Amino acid sequence: MKLGAILFKQHIGKHFKKHWLVQGKKKILKTNAEQVLTKSGITIVKPEDVLEKTKIEKVEVVGMRPLRIKEDESHPNWHDKVLYTYKDDNVLLEGLHQAQILTKSVRIAEGLPTKYVTNSLTKEINSKVRNIILSAHVFDAEQQKLPKIKDPSRPAWNFPREYGITHERRNKLMTSKLLNLLETREEHDIVRNRFLLNDMYFSFPFTKDDNLIQFQITGDTLLVSQKPLPPVTDESTEEYQLPNLHPIHFTASLNEENIYELENIYPLRKGIKPLHPHTLFIHHDRTMVKNLFEEEVADNQIHGRSLLKTFTVAASYAKQQFGDDVGDLPSPVTVQSVQTDGRLFQFGVLQMNTLNLEDGEKKNIWYQTEQLPLFQVCKYDAGKPVLKGYNDEVVKNLISFYNQC
Repeated sequence: MKLGAILFKQHIGKHFKKHWLVQGKKKILKTNAEQVLTKSGITIVKPEDVLEKTKIEKVEVVGMRPLRIKEDESHPNWHDKVLYTYKDDNVLLEGLHQAQILTKSVRIAEGLPTKYVTNSLTKEINSKVRNIILSAHVFDAEQQKLPKIKDPSRPAWNFPREYGITHERRNKLMTSKLLNLLETREEHDIVRNRFLLNDMYFSFPFTKDDNLIQFQITGDTLLVSQKPLPPVTDESTEEYQLPNLHPIHFTASLNEENIYELENIYPLRKGIKPLHPHTLFIHHDRTMVKNLFEEEVADNQIHGRSLLKTFTVAASYAKQQFGDDVGDLPSPVTVQSVQTDGRLFQFGVLQMNTLNLEDGEKKNIWYQTEQLPLFQVCKYDAGKPVLKGYNDEVVKNLISFYNQC
């Protein structure tokens, strides 16, 4: 085959790169300039002998972002002792049993206490709740890119991205609209003693078996009242035993940190009237709350998350009220909690009797329900909004919680 002229052409891009590479390695050639100058009687000196070294001072410019502090031993908050932390996106390896050991809490009965009585609902209330579900899950105008869809049986399959209402938006709408419905149907004397606070930060540090632990959580919605909730029961807890996790340690799956500050934070200032925690609403987003080992979050782990968050609110409040050195509380602290992902609701009640989490026979008491579905299906089907499997037990429990005083 005869070679044509086209085969002899150079690729201009490759040619330029090759030329740049060759020129970059070119060495400086020695010249006779030094010898010529020396013969002419001109003294040759090094630049360092003539020029003075000047120290460049750093100028602080207003508005510039400061340099990031390195997260090592040079950090001002570095400690050699490891701190185990629990935060919003954590779940415990052993779920509720591990949370019971960390908080020294026992369960003396299944479900909620007997004083929590639920009554039947009217058709008007059920109709309004159905409208709330549809408005939060279907009718809201938010259109955001939703998290990727994953199928464990096909991990490499790329599903088309969907747009719609985010989990955070749905959870906030469900909580706020249901609470608004309760406020409109309850007596004025009850409603005026309740106050709603959003995105409150709580922190509670403690030591357990020479392990330094700190719970740092966010209360998505906190219902506070002018009077504290009364104790649920006066039954002794000495005969009840905590679960046994052997050989697993109770700090398993907690975050380990060396850079930290120990601080007890209850965000409401002592002395104001709407101070006492009444009910904590916890939002659960399965795309944000994950296991360390990329496994699906189990129901038992969700229950443990509810207990730890409720305990953090109650403990930080008790420490503010009774002092930093308090052990067994002078009077029990009772806090209710509702955890939801927008469809499933889990109710819990914590009666805190002690902050002495290492010694002593007195223990805290935890009541809880299983996850109750408010509905089964809420979506568009053939262009029409569809709601199936509505369960009014969830609304009954919410009303019972709200009426506690």
